[in-house]
Amino acid sequence: MTFNKTDEELKQMSDDELFAYLDAKANALKEHTKPLSPYLTKKFAYIGTAIQNNDKGTDEIYKDIDHEVVKKLAEDNGKAGMEILINKIKNK
Repeated sequence: MTFNKTDEELKQMSDDELFAYLDAKANALKEHTKPLSPYLTKKFAYIGTAIQNNDKGTDEIYKDIDHEVVKKLAEDNGKAGMEILINKIKNK
């Protein structure tokens, strides 16, 4: 199934067709997911915090972020990514 329908094509679909299309697209996208690298995990966490607190001063932006939680997420993503790489190498 191709997932490059235009806005007009999507508007002409019935609700059942649209939801079936979206479910199929979500399943296709799930096949190509991978964990973020530790660097990107930290980067996105800090960017998200900065965006949420954009009305505050620079000193206040990061005071509420839990650095230990972000560090743990980054480590977990790094391990998961390494396991995927190891499994790919084993399966060759």
